[in-house]
This record gives sequence, structure tokens and C-alpha cells, in this order.
Amino acid sequence: MNRDAAIAKIKKCLALGRSAEAHEAAAAIRQAQKLMSMFGVRESDVSLSDVREVKVRASSTAANAWDVMLSNVCADCFCCETYGRLTAAYNEAGNFIRTRYFVFVGLDSAADVAAYCYEVLLRQAARQRLDHIRKQPRNCKPITKTARGDAFARGWVSGVRGLVERFAQPARDRQLLIDYMAATHPDMESESVRDSTRKRKPDGSAGRSVSRRRWGGRPSIARGLI
Repeated sequence: MNRDAAIAKIKKCLALGRSAEAHEAAAAIRQAQKLMSMFGVRESDVSLSDVREVKVRASSTAANAWDVMLSNVCADCFCCETYGRLTAAYNEAGNFIRTRYFVFVGLDSAADVAAYCYEVLLRQAARQRLDHIRKQPRNCKPITKTARGDAFARGWVSGVRGLVERFAQPARDRQLLIDYMAATHPDMESESVRDSTRKRKPDGSAGRSVSRRRWGGRPSIARGLI
């Protein structure tokens, strides 16, 4: 039996320890304590084993501001933590490929739901951002079109938060996630976010957010799948 299997068995014993049958409960607690002693497992290790990580591919290799906003909205609403991960490897053709992921960290199924929500909304946000860019005048510079598309996407993400909150789970033990991140990712560093709207005037007005009436389509999440 390895340590992970021991933790799983300890969790089952602790669950049996809440049995109404006194002898059964006492035996289960003794077995849990024995296993914890044998494998050097602490009570906090058992709790941290409930934390899961789920990674989802981001919109691009760059840390786009609107994409980071969307990952944070999904993480916050489902009581998760999130961080970015940039991987690099050679593919079968010998090309060097970089891929960015957002990793959602949560208790039980919270990370899966947050990741699913992000995937669904990312497709909708990316599609409507591209539609908005295509509607720009032909004489617009590419950098201006990108800035306007990103500004639109940021407004879209701000407006969609209410929809996500309606699917959100109640608050869980936030401190447990903080402990998990500190134990599992102690060397994590901050990263610069790419904001194409800075020093530009998207849609002809610096600093003006895109209103909800200009989305071009209402975002949706399939309720039956969450």
C-alpha cells in the first residue's frame, strides 16, 4: 500500500468513525490512527487530499487581460483558486510548440465545474470578440482592431459574471485551498498580463467599458451539465 492508498483508506476509516455503533466507530478510529502513524500522515494531509487541479487550454500563449479576467471570474464564483501555466515542447513534426493553460484548484468537483464553465464561456467570448473585430472600419490599423476587440471582450466578461454566479456553489473552506497552494506550489511567481487596450482608444474612447447591449449575443451555460 502506498501513501495515497493509505490516505484514501484513512478517509474511509474516519467516515466510519462517525458511525452510531460505538464499537465500530472506535475500531475505525484506531485503524485510522494506526495508518496515519505508519505512513506519517497528518490530519491536514487528509484534508488536502480533497483538493483537485483541473487544467484548461487558454485562448492563446499570451496572458490576455480579458482571458485572465474570465478565468478569475469562474474561479471566484466556484470558490476555487487559479493560476496560469505555460508549457513548451517539440511536437512530432519537430516544431517547438508553446501552450498556455489555466489551472483551477478546488475542493471535490468545484475545480471540474469551474473549468467546464471557463471552456464554455471562452468559446463564446472568443467568437463574439472576433465578430466585433470584423465589424471595425477597413482603415483601422490591426493594433487598433485588436485593442477594440479586447476592450469588447473585457466588457463581455464583466457582464457575464452575474450568469456564472447563479451557477456557483456556496463558499467552502478557502483557507484549505490557500494551504494547498502554499504546500504544492510554493515557488509560484507573478506574471505580466497582456493588455492591448493600454495607451489605445478602443471604440474611440479611452477607458470606456463596452456596454452589455453591444454583446451581439447572450452568453449561456448548459444547466443540465453542471
